Amino acid sequence: MIADKNDDTLSKQLHTASNMAIRVLEKRLKPLGVNQAQFFFILKLHDDPGITQDQLVRSDSRHQSNVNREIAKLADMVLVDKRQSATDGRRYELKLTADGEALYPKIKAALDAQEQALSQCLDVADGRVTQADFLAILKQIAQLDA
Repeated sequence: MIADKNDDTLSKQLHTASNMAIRVLEKRLKPLGVNQAQFFFILKLHDDPGITQDQLVRSDSRHQSNVNREIAKLADMVLVDKRQSATDGRRYELKLTADGEALYPKIKAALDAQEQALSQCLDVADGRVTQADFLAILKQIAQLDA
């Protein structure tokens, strides 16, 4: 195998870790019929029923067209109800259908299992890095382009 001179860089390891975490999450979600691009919306709509599609776009880092596409897929799967706002015809209000609400606890359980697996990875730091510290670092990285 060819040695990678950039293997020990933060960028390389963050990229590799992200890819692996997404791959594992996809495996957890596949039996539920949703993917890693969709599960967030099920969680968000459960917590904030009636949120507008614009608000949903602002609460996520994905491009609006990607959010629109995934919401349309979830609506086609009869997991999300998308209705034009009664007060503003340019806005769409979103909520989970009964099927979406029934799926929520299964998605939440998959996410909890994922969080547990990721938290165990912090054990390599022998308690020197807490989950709160690591989350703060990740949030700071997420703001680099803000």
